[in-house]
Amino acid sequence: MRVRVANVVTIARREYLVRARTRSFKAATIFLVVAAVLVTLAPLAVRWLDRDSSAKVGVHVSTTLAFDPIARLDTTINLPATPGGKGPFTFSTVADPTAGRDAVAKGDLSALLEVARGASGDLAFTIVSKDGPTLRIPTVLRQGSSVLATTDRLLRGGYPADKLDALGVPPSVSVVGPTPPKPGDQPKDFAGEIGSVLTGQALVIFLFMAIILYGQWVAMSVAEEKSSRVMEIVLNAASPFELLAGKVLGVGSLGLTQYAMAIVPAVIALLLQDRIASLVLGETAASGAPAASGLTPALLLAFAVLFVLGFLLYAVLYAAAGSLVSRIEDINSVVAPMTIVGMAGYLIAVYTSSGLIPADAGWVVVLSYVPFVSPYLMLSRFAAGLAGPLDLAIASGLLVIAIIVCLWVAARIYAAGVLTYGQKPSARALFTAAFARRG
Repeated sequence: MRVRVANVVTIARREYLVRARTRSFKAATIFLVVAAVLVTLAPLAVRWLDRDSSAKVGVHVSTTLAFDPIARLDTTINLPATPGGKGPFTFSTVADPTAGRDAVAKGDLSALLEVARGASGDLAFTIVSKDGPTLRIPTVLRQGSSVLATTDRLLRGGYPADKLDALGVPPSVSVVGPTPPKPGDQPKDFAGEIGSVLTGQALVIFLFMAIILYGQWVAMSVAEEKSSRVMEIVLNAASPFELLAGKVLGVGSLGLTQYAMAIVPAVIALLLQDRIASLVLGETAASGAPAASGLTPALLLAFAVLFVLGFLLYAVLYAAAGSLVSRIEDINSVVAPMTIVGMAGYLIAVYTSSGLIPADAGWVVVLSYVPFVSPYLMLSRFAAGLAGPLDLAIASGLLVIAIIVCLWVAARIYAAGVLTYGQKPSARALFTAAFARRG
């Protein structure tokens, strides 16, 4: 089959320019740019909103203690507070527990910590709060209660009171992988690990949205021309394969343009977070601004490769599916199977990166090489440091092979479907269109 490159380029340029001039594309691009920047600066916005807020916790002690529980809680829980700044919790003594519970009910107190002594002699605690037991305030107070109980046991056992503060100094703890680091490798800190996970999740979300959105653009473009009978005129000048290739390349280029316009400002905002924090929060708060350690050139390259290959794989099938319907209203039903497969890969990738699914599970590793879901899973594993350049190369090679096979199948379905009107697509029709002999 002879392919005229000039026809492919002409169709791609037309597809690009027509959609780029629409109001919906311009509005979506502006929204995407603003959303990307806002998501990037979200941690900074949360810190700005929380700069003057402090959870008010009342403490009622109904037993005798050899130490000041307020000072102990303040030293332990407010330890990460910036010098000269306010800690996340403000503790005060409450003489009447009934009044303290009423204050929690009215919202005057965030929580009430009741300290008593149990039958065994150890301290027993009751946390009164409107929040559930797994939320932030009860969780932190539960940790603080453990500190108070340990302090009480040490003092009753004869531990020197003047050495209690030294117990609050956290030990040096390092988390390393099973493979020894190579010379010159920089150890990852906790913030860097969190940054990598959050950045990986954001890129997986962007990847899923791009593939689904731009794939549907391809399908809708085919259905629009088919419903208006423009397809019959276009096919007089270009072959079905040239038309398929032009539409995929045109929409793909438009998608890359839109995402570049969104990612570039987001990256700039990410790199300038320290300066923005200095202006918004003050000089001392800038040191606590989130770092851009999760975003690396290697991760951006992996995202670009998987975006292009994943889009090409889905787009050729979306175009073939769009050629089977004569009305735009039928697009969602005919592309539903591909959307479901993409959604499954996306959800597994998100659950893996968040820890709900073990990232080293055998079936997850295998699926990260399977086309249709590998763009999401391989990107998630690569961002988490569980996959390297060789894994990315193998997954990309399998994607290229899948694209070639799907392109051959899609081209045959597309050639048979673009001039078919008034027929509902069926599995038998798809099989016949893809594998029937051509004269």
